[in-house]
Amino acid sequence: MKPITIIRKSVLLLLFSLIIPTSAGVYLSIKEVTDPMTIYLINGCAMLAGCLLLLFIIQKSRFHLKEIGFRKGSLGMWIFPILIIEAVPFIAGFNKDLTVSSFLALCFFMVCVGLFEEGIFRGILFQYLKQMNLSTAIWGSAVLFGLGHAANLLSGKSLTLTVAQILFAFLFGFVAAEIVALTNSLQWVILWHAVHNIVDQITNGHTSVGMQMLLLCIQCVILLVLAVVLWRRLRTKN
Repeated sequence: MKPITIIRKSVLLLLFSLIIPTSAGVYLSIKEVTDPMTIYLINGCAMLAGCLLLLFIIQKSRFHLKEIGFRKGSLGMWIFPILIIEAVPFIAGFNKDLTVSSFLALCFFMVCVGLFEEGIFRGILFQYLKQMNLSTAIWGSAVLFGLGHAANLLSGKSLTLTVAQILFAFLFGFVAAEIVALTNSLQWVILWHAVHNIVDQITNGHTSVGMQMLLLCIQCVILLVLAVVLWRRLRTKN
């Protein structure tokens, strides 16, 4: 496949990843839904629909599900820094407004997000870019994942905090792509993605911007170190 074709397909997949959550957000805004459980359920259903559409796209591509990464993968020592990363937000405390029913709806939503976004960015998009070379697949999928989170700039949040979140998304995507390259599986990155989003919602959302920035910086530093370690391992492996 020609590089220009690969790039075009990658950009289309990026746009596809944005259309589903944007459509759900527009619907919620029009209906003026404010109940957290309902919001999670509607978003979850939208993501589930996205997963089904993604499955159709994969079937139309030349890749099989196992090639995309839908198979078992082995654990590595990288799990320990990831556990530390996900423990950091709990420094801010728990979100006491979250009910049990809302939590269950949140889990449904975030599992669907993990399947949908990892299936796109570390799945089919990664495989397309890998046809150029592995480095392009890792860097390209991470950059596009970060750009996908740039849409948060429209949410009205702090510019500094949003930029930090985009940087985190890039580093998250980079490490996730490295894990996929090492394990040839999406299993652990899907789980990590879902857990990270759940942790983000169940920890204290009323923390000051300064504290949020501090916690994000700690997570980014750990991700950066992990990214370098895994990159060296991949270079040695190849």
